[in-house]
Amino acid sequence: MMQDNFVGFSEEKRLNKDIDLKEFVILTTFNQTLDIYSKLNDKKFSRSEPIPTLFDDEFFILLKPRLKMFKYGDIDVVKIEKEKSVLNVYYTEIKNEEYLLNKQKNPILILRLKGDVPSNVNLIPLNIKLK
Repeated sequence: MMQDNFVGFSEEKRLNKDIDLKEFVILTTFNQTLDIYSKLNDKKFSRSEPIPTLFDDEFFILLKPRLKMFKYGDIDVVKIEKEKSVLNVYYTEIKNEEYLLNKQKNPILILRLKGDVPSNVNLIPLNIKLK
């Protein structure tokens, strides 16, 4: 019997911000989440949004891939597969009219996942031809 290696996920937050972050960040504690959310907080608004809480066997992955197709685009995660202790995140680049209008080119996506925390994450673009 073949083991199901697809990993379920839900979108926690989607935004666009020019901030110095790696292509992915794994968040496993409230303090890590608090730190990231304080960096992502928009200083124009006095009230910040609630910080999400992790439950048993959950973790967040923040994704910030470098776009290659659309300068002012966004990303859509198609699927996530687990291979040993590595998560392969398959995504497509998509047009985003709001980002284009506002000249925003730094999409960030935070996903909530359940299960073992991975040792690494591979971001795999599906609609980009690699040379």
